Amino acid sequence: WLRPENAMWRAANCRAMEDLEFREPSLDISCGDGLFSFYMAGGRTDPAFDIFHATENLENFFNNADIYNATTDTYSPPVVEHPDRNITVGTDWKADLLDKADELDFYKELVEHDNNDPLPFEDNRFKTVFSNSTYWVENIDMHLSEIKRVTHPDGKIYLVLKLSYITNWLDKLWEEHEEFLGSEVIEIIDRGRSQNKKHLHTNEGWKERLEDAGLEVVDSRTTATQLHTRMWDIGLRPISPFLIRMANGLPPAERTAIKEEWVDTFETLLAPFAYPEVEYRDRQAAEKVFILEPGE
Repeated sequence: WLRPENAMWRAANCRAMEDLEFREPSLDISCGDGLFSFYMAGGRTDPAFDIFHATENLENFFNNADIYNATTDTYSPPVVEHPDRNITVGTDWKADLLDKADELDFYKELVEHDNNDPLPFEDNRFKTVFSNSTYWVENIDMHLSEIKRVTHPDGKIYLVLKLSYITNWLDKLWEEHEEFLGSEVIEIIDRGRSQNKKHLHTNEGWKERLEDAGLEVVDSRTTATQLHTRMWDIGLRPISPFLIRMANGLPPAERTAIKEEWVDTFETLLAPFAYPEVEYRDRQAAEKVFILEPGE
């Protein structure tokens, strides 16, 4: 709720992928705290719950600290509706995030793993492989080959990948407006984000790279466009550490009441944009889900 632009983006992601089949055994690579996949599968948590209770290192937010890579003894998402499916294995390289994912009772197994190393699974194990962070992996060609290796010949792979258009607006700020805005303003908006996208390609560029790894592109769908990117790049992100600190200092009943009104308002404001494609704007894709099969 304190990052409504993220909620909008994730809603658009879910709408683009809601009909995709997840057959077990399934693998969620870089699952993080598990909440995205949990919600996408139909799970629900109590409205009083949110991820902002379990954060740390807020004072280093502008030094690119991951404030969500933290957990507490009391972290336990109150599940009010279980998903209609489970995921067999989830992986991540951050142990605290895996501890959070474990609380959902959604993953049958969780494995701590760095994607720059070979996947610790046997050949052809998984009928479904999902990841929305492949573009982060430094050793991406090896990683893509590993994804193919662990996927069953009859399996499906769903990779959410950022396209090169996603940085257009930030690049334009640096190139055309730094003199007017000043570098500090742009750095606050960017906060290291442009450096963290290790691999960005056009649609055709991604197809070529995926096919070079032996993956057959069956389909691709837009999950977000340049409009989502512009809203997401600023949003409430620059002030989120202050909002988190303020919200967590409120008495629980008051916090819940404010949150309910806040969510209702932002849902009204952002619902029209919570679709992968919106008719009244430029549809140039900033992110896509590629639907793949392991090639011969």
